[in-house]
Amino acid sequence: MEEDFAKDLEALETELQELRVQLGNIDAQRGGLAVRIQQVSGAAAYLRGKLGVLPEEIVEEKPDETTEENSEA
Repeated sequence: MEEDFAKDLEALETELQELRVQLGNIDAQRGGLAVRIQQVSGAAAYLRGKLGVLPEEIVEEKPDETTEENSEA
């Protein structure tokens, strides 16, 4: 019985180590993507500045919000 527990523990520790390696790889990919997003965003901002174009977030008009005061009137 104790031998079975030892085998199970060894299997779990091996899986745990593999998961840590996978997480490290994914974290490295995330970091690379974050850097690439910053680079592309900076390049886009530079070109928008050259063209005099505002980013879409700023250009879009926000819809009028309905408040309780406005809905009762």
